[in-house]
Amino acid sequence: MGRYTVFFLLMVLAPLALVGQVQSQQYEVERITFVGNATLPDDHLRSVIQTRESPNWFWKTLYSISAKIGEKAEYFDPLVFETDYLLLTNYYADQGFFHASIDTSLSFDDERKRMRATFLIEEGPRSMVDTIQYRGLAMLPDDVVEAVRTNTLVKLGNPFVLQTVNAEVRRIFTALVNKGYVNVHVANPTAVRYTSTNNITLIFAFDPGTRFHFGNVIVEQDTTVKERIEEAVITRHLDFVPGDYYSEAKKLDSERNLNRLGVFDRVTIQHIQTEASDTTRTVDMLVFVRPRPFHELTPELGVNDEKNAFNLQFGVGYSNRNFFGGARNFTSRLRLNIQSIQDVDFSRVFGRTGLRDTTVISTLDFSTQMIQPFFITNKMSLRWTVSAILEKDKFYYLPILRNRLGIAAQMAQFTRTFVDWNLERISYTSIDARRDSAILARLTLDRRPQFNSILTFTMQRDKRDDVFSPSAGFFHSGTIEEAGLLPSLTGGLFGTDLPYSRYIKLSVVGQWYSNPDRERRLIWATRVRAGFAELYGGSPAPVPLIRRFFAGGSGSVRGWKARDLGAVPTPFEGGTAMFEANLETRWHLFKDFGKLWILELPKLSTVFFYDVGNVWTEVKRIRASEFAMATGLGLRFDTIAGPLRVDFGFRVYDPRAPEGSRWFTKKRFFPETVADGVLHFGVGHTF
Repeated sequence: MGRYTVFFLLMVLAPLALVGQVQSQQYEVERITFVGNATLPDDHLRSVIQTRESPNWFWKTLYSISAKIGEKAEYFDPLVFETDYLLLTNYYADQGFFHASIDTSLSFDDERKRMRATFLIEEGPRSMVDTIQYRGLAMLPDDVVEAVRTNTLVKLGNPFVLQTVNAEVRRIFTALVNKGYVNVHVANPTAVRYTSTNNITLIFAFDPGTRFHFGNVIVEQDTTVKERIEEAVITRHLDFVPGDYYSEAKKLDSERNLNRLGVFDRVTIQHIQTEASDTTRTVDMLVFVRPRPFHELTPELGVNDEKNAFNLQFGVGYSNRNFFGGARNFTSRLRLNIQSIQDVDFSRVFGRTGLRDTTVISTLDFSTQMIQPFFITNKMSLRWTVSAILEKDKFYYLPILRNRLGIAAQMAQFTRTFVDWNLERISYTSIDARRDSAILARLTLDRRPQFNSILTFTMQRDKRDDVFSPSAGFFHSGTIEEAGLLPSLTGGLFGTDLPYSRYIKLSVVGQWYSNPDRERRLIWATRVRAGFAELYGGSPAPVPLIRRFFAGGSGSVRGWKARDLGAVPTPFEGGTAMFEANLETRWHLFKDFGKLWILELPKLSTVFFYDVGNVWTEVKRIRASEFAMATGLGLRFDTIAGPLRVDFGFRVYDPRAPEGSRWFTKKRFFPETVADGVLHFGVGHTF
């Protein structure tokens, strides 16, 4: 900055400093506005400056009670405002507006002791990137040159943005390190702006240095434990072998491969020696692992959130993490889930109806599973599961025998695919004889069991920053399911004459998370789910009950109990078309608090939610007037297994209510709307 520029700033801001001597800490900042910023939005500019608008009276009142739950009033400080002027000027230059002109206007209300600040901006022309040069490529191999020039973040014709330029420097550095150039040096980029065009030439210069290979791989296993994994099993899950060019990405991927086996408590991979001579340049690698106990017998007593309801779980499980060697995993489990125990009528259960009572919903599951960790490649695993399941719902029993063969593949760092083949024998037994004929007419063609062959393909893209408590990123999943092709080709599966279903089913899920304040105080979470199943080819049987869509419950539309919502004859039978959307605002109100007796307040958070959705018998029967809506409040308490969840939801719009009383505005709030609300318990976030 030249001396004339400094003199000009002093002349402009000197009166402002004089005003500040009288008014500093006296005038509350009522509003900050930006005028003339056609390109850069207000939110971006507001995040750059240090002067802040005062919160409304509610937050100031809370602050007067406790500084930890409210927000204090913000007062005008001319010295800070002077800094804001310089911050905005520099920010505009960093965005390519080198000719931007910024002026200020201040308005003081002496009676109310409030002030308003306005930034008057003339952005001027924006500099574009018209030339990109990479210096240091001349002697590099073609594959390295391609890595540097591929997937560039700075594009010709795009505006100059300093943040993007710096990100491009980091990308070049990473690309070269992953190609073996361990000691690469990337200089600060040079930006040359031409007066005639106002455009910019960017020059990225780097010195790659010496190219290294992976050297010897040394495997060490923790001597404090007696378990040992064959060294060959460990080395085949590495993404590198001696002689490959050194790559930091391959080292990290190898650690992930070993951790996914589930047989190690600890895995670290690090280089221990670097050799350089006229003939060899290598980096030796040390792989250190600590195996977990191979045999484990575990009693299970806990809770889960299956079927969108709160379940008590009892069980016992056995695991062998090195079944016949090879880090092969074998598990066998017996589990009993009791759903929504808070709704069970124990007087009837112990009095006369027993476990056949309609308030008892449970699942008894015995399953064995074997996982082959290395199947074709170290990114794929093979799973074989055999299960015997008895599901007890309100009005029926479902005995299920299932044989599943599945392949899981890690396609990329954030992308996984699953292919499953299920053989399922499922039968239906009605508890209430009066319902039996009507339900059987809708669910089966006769009283015989179904024997279905089901092929499923799923792809997931998971870029959440935290699996248990995400605050940024997204999760996308899509599933295609086909049933009936194999038995239709073979004329009956393995010679059986049981009816089977022929259908195509598609399901998609999208979840998005944002954290505007970057401190995880306020998190916005959104989820959209949709799906449909369609019979084809003159299907001998309808879509199986366990393969249908259901709505209502703690992970669905929370104004209804689990499986109590549906634009279908009876919701517990489910539907073949579904759409749901959920919005949550997760507020860590007590983030900066300490303990209240034994309660750790920072682990406590509140949630506001709004849910929309329903299930239908067919896609063509979907009606906008049948979208159910619910809203409510919830509490979360963080634990090492994820947050414990309590939600209270009430119905905003009930499509099955009589005409004229579907909207909550047409009902009495406490006697009807609140009284009909539903209390949900759960484990983990809703999504």
